[in-house]
Amino acid sequence: MNRALASSSLIVEDLNNASRTHAFKLGYHPELDGLRGVSILLVLAHHLELWSQWHGGFLGVDIFFVLSGFLITSLLLQEWQWSGRISLKRFYIRRVLRLMPALYLLMLLLGLYAFIFLDAKHAVNIYYSILVTSLYASNWVLAFNYGYQLGPLAITWSLAIEEQFYLLWPSALTLALRLKLRERSIFFGLALIILLIVLHRSMLWQEGASISRVYYATDTRVDSILTGCLAGLLVAWNFWPKMKRLGFYMRCLAIIAAIFAIYQIITASPRDGQWFAGRYILFSLAIAQIITVILLWPPKIALMVLRWEPLAWVGRISYGLYLWHWAILSLIFPRDGSQPSIFQMMEMVVFSFTAATLSFYLVEKPFLRWKRRFNVY
Repeated sequence: MNRALASSSLIVEDLNNASRTHAFKLGYHPELDGLRGVSILLVLAHHLELWSQWHGGFLGVDIFFVLSGFLITSLLLQEWQWSGRISLKRFYIRRVLRLMPALYLLMLLLGLYAFIFLDAKHAVNIYYSILVTSLYASNWVLAFNYGYQLGPLAITWSLAIEEQFYLLWPSALTLALRLKLRERSIFFGLALIILLIVLHRSMLWQEGASISRVYYATDTRVDSILTGCLAGLLVAWNFWPKMKRLGFYMRCLAIIAAIFAIYQIITASPRDGQWFAGRYILFSLAIAQIITVILLWPPKIALMVLRWEPLAWVGRISYGLYLWHWAILSLIFPRDGSQPSIFQMMEMVVFSFTAATLSFYLVEKPFLRWKRRFNVY
């Protein structure tokens, strides 16, 4: 009897081990760091206005959005496949340890700067910006033009959208999985939500909504993140058909997507209404296609470029670079809107990279090591 029970338990354990062997595992991909590096360099170039004809650097934020949605969804599904559950508590702890230390350090230093060096009126504006940022509501303040200048923390509008996304998507995905909804139902349901957001944004724009309303608000911008989620579902669930030449076709599509994305980055203007009428979703789909091919059918030249260590390193410090560059820009660049000098641009770049490097190695990295304790696989 005991032998029979022991053998049956061994069989169950073997089946569980086999299922885990075939479960999806994302792993570490340095090429994704390189893609982050491209994203933050585009944002820096846009804010520096290095090339007057290159207005599309703002699209670096959308690359971040798509990549974020892809990674979050992939990791959540990886946890589900390996453990049969998703711990939302651990998820939010990991997010806090990843995002809060650098952001709260920046807010602390800005608060001290305002207290020591600014008069009461300007200091209050900084304190208000800190409050709005800590509540992850800065995007809504910018969207509806409440009359407050968020100054050095205005850049946190994209972080606010991501945090609001974190509050909804992990819970919704977990609920769908617990209810044992079919994978195709979840996929097409998400695709429908994305389509509705695109139509909603287009209608708002056609009805005369301001650029701030359609650019900064969560309900008109979260489709980029959800497009990354859609790609994450496809990759984690291995939806792609087993075709020998599929890799070739997907690489061809990725080349077309890359050409389209580069063209938009070179020619786009953030004030072009066509972006709000549908071009944002086309750009997001192009980035999602590129990410998918990089992971599943990686071209050697793409890996060589994106794994180039200086670019990958910029990607690793990109979060701090994103936070700090705008605060430093706000302090260094002329406040009357005039063009900054070459020396001021160089100052901004040097100080931004210095601050981001210190932030990564002295603040973010220790918390990242602590964050690993809350992984479940």
